[in-house]
Amino acid sequence: MKILIVGAGITGLSCALRLLRMGHRVTVAEKLRGPIDRVCGEGILPFGRKLLAELDLEETVAGAGKRFYGIAYHGVGRQVEARFKDGEHGIGISRGRLDAILRRACQIEAGFTLWEGRRIVPGPVPEFDRVLAADGIRSRWGSAHGRRARFGTRLGLRFRLNVAPPNHVSVHFFRGYEIYLTPVGPNELSVAMLIDPVRSRMSGARLTDRCITRFREAFPQWRDLEVKDPATRGPISARPEGRPDMHLLGDAYRAFDPISGAGMSFGMLCAKMAALHLDDPRAYYASLKPALRSITCTTEAVLFFRGGGFRTGLMMRQLAGAPVTFQHLLALHDGRRHLGHLGLPALLPLLRPW
Repeated sequence: MKILIVGAGITGLSCALRLLRMGHRVTVAEKLRGPIDRVCGEGILPFGRKLLAELDLEETVAGAGKRFYGIAYHGVGRQVEARFKDGEHGIGISRGRLDAILRRACQIEAGFTLWEGRRIVPGPVPEFDRVLAADGIRSRWGSAHGRRARFGTRLGLRFRLNVAPPNHVSVHFFRGYEIYLTPVGPNELSVAMLIDPVRSRMSGARLTDRCITRFREAFPQWRDLEVKDPATRGPISARPEGRPDMHLLGDAYRAFDPISGAGMSFGMLCAKMAALHLDDPRAYYASLKPALRSITCTTEAVLFFRGGGFRTGLMMRQLAGAPVTFQHLLALHDGRRHLGHLGLPALLPLLRPW
């Protein structure tokens, strides 16, 4: 079968690699040229790492990045940390390096074609048997095929530092923004700042400069380090509405707020399910529902408690008093538990009085 994938990001290339190994001929069209280094948190959760293992790329990706073993929250003078259950781990890697690895893996497979610098307008493409869209949060193909989206208002800034990183992802809560630190190499740290534009009242270069200043104030030990590859993005989240009548993959379907850390992992899950349900978009979307519920539940909870004020203090206090429950919630977020599986014994510690 001849298949066209619109978008050569992580999601599109992951899907292409799976389809190529299933014997299909795959063309990937991308409006940009070269490996793509978009703004994202640059962390792959344990369930995403397993998807890389299915592609025989886990060790290659881990060698180009850095493994991490848990998540730590910092806010209102408290710190809580939980490791992934059962010795699991994730991988931090820069978006550009992961994109390059996936491109090389596709290029050695028979039947692969990459169209760079070519924009494919939504509409009939008679030379292909199937068209899959992985063209990002503002997907033109999605808009043309029944996908409506409610975009979030937050903005994202990402840059990198040459510094020895910790072995976990750190999320720091402040009023109006969060700082998300991900190890992406033995001596490289990815910094993502998630900003409320109503509070910032700035945009463009002024916003970038102000955010970097705030970062240096929050982390004086890194004040003199050079900031590498700063880039901004907005919007950074989108919730789908309507019923698309074609396969929309990754951000083209559902873009989670980056505080979830699940964007790249969810995109690779979409790639797997699209390859398995190539002839049935309904079955494809149904297969994503368990992951959507788990990630949405935990992400919305964190967004509710963010802000660096009373709510953040309440979250930090409750999690600090229930470290095992925090670990269970990480398992829920990673798709290895469902909310109904946690049970009251795991959730009751969060309900203790303030």
